[in-house]
Amino acid sequence: MPLITLKTDAAPVEIAGQRLKCLMCQHESFHQRRSHLDTALTTTMNPDWVDRQAYCLVCDQCGFIHWFLSK
Repeated sequence: MPLITLKTDAAPVEIAGQRLKCLMCQHESFHQRRSHLDTALTTTMNPDWVDRQAYCLVCDQCGFIHWFLSK
């Protein structure tokens, strides 16, 4: 049984015009997720508006997570 269940379909992704390949296994299909980046302030006071978001692309083959900051 997997540790987490990904509810998106795996698909190829382009970043800045380049097709992304997994850094670990060179696979080209990824599940997309969003995540919050905790900082010392958010850990202490927990204000949601301070959190920065990141986009995570999870390799469909090996599960390696590639993180990208949102703008």
